[in-house]
Amino acid sequence: MTGKLIFKMELFKFLRDKSFLITAGVIGVLNIILSLFALSAVSAFSDSYYESSATAALLGTMGVIGFIVIFGNIIFAYVYPFHMISMDYKNNVMAMMVASGVNRRKLFFAKIGAIFICTIALMLLIALIPMILFLVKLVQLDGWDSFVEGLNSMFYYTELSFGKLIFSGLLSYLNMLMVIATACIIMKGKNLSFLLFIGFNILSTFVTGILSMISFSFDFSVTGSYIFQLFLTVVSIVVFGYISLRTLEKQNL
Repeated sequence: MTGKLIFKMELFKFLRDKSFLITAGVIGVLNIILSLFALSAVSAFSDSYYESSATAALLGTMGVIGFIVIFGNIIFAYVYPFHMISMDYKNNVMAMMVASGVNRRKLFFAKIGAIFICTIALMLLIALIPMILFLVKLVQLDGWDSFVEGLNSMFYYTELSFGKLIFSGLLSYLNMLMVIATACIIMKGKNLSFLLFIGFNILSTFVTGILSMISFSFDFSVTGSYIFQLFLTVVSIVVFGYISLRTLEKQNL
């Protein structure tokens, strides 16, 4: 079986997971309801105070909506990968696929790729409607210019861009998936995988923090520090990817 077919099989399996789709729907609806309540509070505030104060309150409400969205996304970012990788072990799906002749290396990369795409897509869908509601309210209160000015100031002083921020976020999430995969594969999908993941995460953070001191010692620029952090993240991805892949290849399923 080719890697492309294995990848399609993994995508099909994930999209047919009813518990996954139901959870996504429930969290999405709750996000919308909570966002509407928060925006309604801003409307009440704007009726009682000056428009500038209402705009400030709306910016504060963005923090509340952002927290709601992030909380919902964390469920998919952390819980869903554990669920999908562990489920294959608990249901003996991993052993059946390997016994049928599926290449373990191709299976590993197909599974990581499918989980990455599915979780990112769902996190975007969960955040989409609350963000649209926020932007509509922002335009209604004539606060768009202030909002854009604030974003531009943030990117100006940090010497970063929206594209760099997104790229580093995606790379960091891929690194986290590799750590989760390593923990789940070593523990063969047992519940203790989460504790091993925490241990790996603490170790990775500790080592990365020590190595990050190099950029401070040599007084790297903001761009240089950004590139160095990306390099450390890539190294972490390679190390945990190698450990999990080698473990899977030698594992007695």
